Amino acid sequence: MKAFDTLTYRGQLHRLRQLAHSALEQYAVPKPRLVALQHEANTTFRVLAADHQQYVMRIHRPDGHTLAAIRSEVSWLRALRQDTALGVPDPVLTRDGSLLTVAAVPGMPEPRTCVLFRWLAGRFVDERLTPRHLERIGVLTAQLHEHTAHWQSPSDFVRGRVDTITAEARRALWCPSPLVSSSPTLYPADEDVTRTLALVCDHCSPQDAAILARTIEQIRAVFQELGEGKDVLGLIHADLHQENYFFQEGMPRVIDFDDCGWGHYLFDLTVTLRELAHLPQYPQLRAALLRGYRTIRPFPEQHEAYLETFFALRRIQLLIWVIESREHPAFRAGWAEWARNDLHELAQFLARL
Repeated sequence: MKAFDTLTYRGQLHRLRQLAHSALEQYAVPKPRLVALQHEANTTFRVLAADHQQYVMRIHRPDGHTLAAIRSEVSWLRALRQDTALGVPDPVLTRDGSLLTVAAVPGMPEPRTCVLFRWLAGRFVDERLTPRHLERIGVLTAQLHEHTAHWQSPSDFVRGRVDTITAEARRALWCPSPLVSSSPTLYPADEDVTRTLALVCDHCSPQDAAILARTIEQIRAVFQELGEGKDVLGLIHADLHQENYFFQEGMPRVIDFDDCGWGHYLFDLTVTLRELAHLPQYPQLRAALLRGYRTIRPFPEQHEAYLETFFALRRIQLLIWVIESREHPAFRAGWAEWARNDLHELAQFLARL
């Protein structure tokens, strides 16, 4: 049997489908049929049950979140479902009441953590987004932030910082107490920056690493100006781009909380806006998103000036993610071009300072 990491995209998906079926044995889902949705960092399947119920099975990558971090994500989602009327995923418990399960099958090099959610209906609007859509996304984002600002998380709740860059740094876990420190750690942390620059130097060039070093200096300066008070930093979704929100009867719904963690509230707005910057109606969409947000929570005009720097942080994160994922079958052929485009955009960011 071939090693899993040498298989094609289709070959890996075939084995992961077998693992998903094994995981589903822990749930009260009759005669499930699976439809592949995505296989990149994590792998997801749409689950069609014989009783006409539908679900999403997420299979976590082996080098990703710990069991404690995944349980924490699911516990936040359960709290959101209980405390609010927001359209977010509804986790399904296993037969024994667990928030997740761990499955293993022959041909997979290690067990995988799996989580099941009820299917959340709705439609993506893609480039047909209107300012009205974005205003509602702004309202929803602010409502998420309001919830986390007042929610008393469980004592064992742990998630990472969303302003980390490398995979190793993302695995470091945090509980709420560090957020109120009078002398917060500088982010991105020194070790994270060192690994970042080494990756770019080794797989791109020393000149490209110098671009990142200058950009990170600017990011750190903005972070110091913002501070880490409870009014600006908390538990956030951290991946609110167009593939993670859609609409049902005009109301927004948000999925994929896998990247949720501790970070500046501004980061959520940054992710949403960065994915829309290429659209001709971007100025109107941006104004609508912030207008909607401000109906629920304050957003100082001064913070708008920080958006470009947060855009640069997000671009660095995606650059390092694709370099670290270069052996994945979904990225083997195109990672270098992706990296080159991101480095070009970062150079332009520095030129505008």
